[in-house]
Amino acid sequence: MHKKILSIAITFPLILALGIASMAYTHHISKTYREEIQRVEESARAGDMEGARHTLKRIIAEWETREKLLHVWVPHADTDAVSIHLQGLQVGLALGDTSLLFEHSAALMEALDHLHHRDDLTLGNIL
Repeated sequence: MHKKILSIAITFPLILALGIASMAYTHHISKTYREEIQRVEESARAGDMEGARHTLKRIIAEWETREKLLHVWVPHADTDAVSIHLQGLQVGLALGDTSLLFEHSAALMEALDHLHHRDDLTLGNIL
């Protein structure tokens, strides 16, 4: 009996700490990339497509390294949605199609929100 209580006393705080750490990390990722995508949008609206391409290229390179870590605890469908819309932004910039660019930008913002909200430490996510 004492071993079970000790086991619970050790594992519960550990699981809770890991949950809070992963939530904080995905929140940071979501916020950071949302700000970066807004910079891409601002550059595109200002007509600085080269600046937008450069910013997006840096964002994609960073995302590819962070995506592997996120796959440890975030469903692949959520990270895949972010990757797909990043590619859509890249295509929109390459074609100079601002409507395609802003369509994927809006979808990317939503995907980043899902990435964060689906990893929040809430009762619905725990159960």
